[in-house]
Amino acid sequence: MKTVTIDRTFGSGGREVASRIARMTGMPFFDNDIILKAAEDFGVDVGVLKNHDEHYVGSLIYNLSMFAAEGNYESSAVYRTYFAVSETVRKLRAEHDGGIFLGRCADVILEGECPLVRVFIYSSSIEKRIERTLALEDVSDGKAETFIQNKDKQRRNYYQFFTDNKWGAPTNYDIMLNTATLGYDECARIIVGLADK
Repeated sequence: MKTVTIDRTFGSGGREVASRIARMTGMPFFDNDIILKAAEDFGVDVGVLKNHDEHYVGSLIYNLSMFAAEGNYESSAVYRTYFAVSETVRKLRAEHDGGIFLGRCADVILEGECPLVRVFIYSSSIEKRIERTLALEDVSDGKAETFIQNKDKQRRNYYQFFTDNKWGAPTNYDIMLNTATLGYDECARIIVGLADK
């Protein structure tokens, strides 16, 4: 079975789809546990990893000044986080002979290393995204849409900073699925069908 990588807009249910794929196939599913494993293997503080995990790393000027202040690019917290996460993604994929990887540029990190199904999950319904966000996050109803926009911006800028690819661009994925119209189960079934080919 092919390794599955999933990028997703915030509140679209990408994690829920990944969980259902894991239940349907028995494939291991990697999300936040990537951070814990990276911290363990590379001796990087979990708090530092969480602070920089899939977060916007700032403007080019901010990044250059931060890297300069810390000595060089390779010694910066942002670079160390990405390096630890990317090596952990590779290691987990090799140890488990595949898996389902949520975010963290896994589609680019694993490119050429194994057969992949690269997926982008989104929802065309802002109402459904808000509903999911309110159920999972400590945010008020009036601020949920702004919260979602900020999370998407963080993910987009993180992905584009480290990969030079455009987050959410159809040319970077094998399939793009809308949970608002398909639902989580159907999205999972479609992905499993592609991964099993």
